[in-house]
Amino acid sequence: MRFHLSGAAALLAAFILTGCNTISPARVSEEPEARNQEEKCYQEFSALKNLDPATYEKYREQMNAIDENFRIYKSNETLIDENASEIMLTEVKKMLSLVCVRINSAVYSNMRTRAQSLNKL
Repeated sequence: MRFHLSGAAALLAAFILTGCNTISPARVSEEPEARNQEEKCYQEFSALKNLDPATYEKYREQMNAIDENFRIYKSNETLIDENASEIMLTEVKKMLSLVCVRINSAVYSNMRTRAQSLNKL
């Protein structure tokens, strides 16, 4: 019984200590970070246009498909319920993130290939 009582006391103390925080933690805004990620993606996408036009075209088509679906969503946003709206926005963000990762990888691979060709000089 003593073990359970001490365990309960420790649990109660943990709840009390976590519940007594009078100073709210500073909130770090995610918006500036998201904006920086978007800018980085756009810059790498622009660079890819000159570095590897064929790959740029492939990712441009993917971005256009995402944009087209988002445009359709926005034009019908008032007619769509909250759950469907959340699903669509989540999917759009996920796909944009995926394409940005692909773009980043393509730029990195292109730069690595160029660096390797310099090493052969």
